[in-house]
Amino acid sequence: MAAKTKWNLEMEFVQSCNCDYGCPCTFNGRPSHGNCEAFNGYRVTKGTFGDTKLVGVKFAQGLWWPKAIHEGDGAGRLYIDPSATAAQRKALEAIWSGQHGGAVWEIFPRTWSRVHPPKSAKITWKFSGHDSAFAVEGIGEVRSSHIKNPVTGDKFEGSLDLPGGIMFKKAIITSIRSWWMKDENLLARHQNKNGHVARVKFANAGCLA
Repeated sequence: MAAKTKWNLEMEFVQSCNCDYGCPCTFNGRPSHGNCEAFNGYRVTKGTFGDTKLVGVKFAQGLWWPKAIHEGDGAGRLYIDPSATAAQRKALEAIWSGQHGGAVWEIFPRTWSRVHPPKSAKITWKFSGHDSAFAVEGIGEVRSSHIKNPVTGDKFEGSLDLPGGIMFKKAIITSIRSWWMKDENLLARHQNKNGHVARVKFANAGCLA
């Protein structure tokens, strides 16, 4: 087995999925509606893969599983903003491959039966707490907002604290008021579903923050 390249990433993170608010999968539960669909975005604020600096790179991942994630038979694709250099793209593809550790970056590839080749696509990015958003041109879009009290309309604010989390350690819970993706078998369209927004930190050893 090839040696793992030393890497670390600090990133802004916006997650959407098809589960109800909070996402039972986060607590080792079953998906709210039987399967798992997700479209997640990242912007690197600090990090390297070997000698390659990754600051400023934007990327996203489209994910789909027919049942719970751990039951496998899923599909995934990596999208990288074209502003990334060839070296940066190669670095992200290496991390995405699951061959260099990193908790979720190593675990998810084991659950896929179909891995679509990475795509270059323009990514627009807004990181602003509950009101975060991102879009991958021609592929999909995620728009986050506050969860609203169904009676009063008041904004609800909550957070998750997961010391053993593999995707994040701390995140705010949001309402993804709308999200969609359309790319081969990565097909989804949802409103008012679970969302998480966080600043995350990864390295070979796993999720650090």
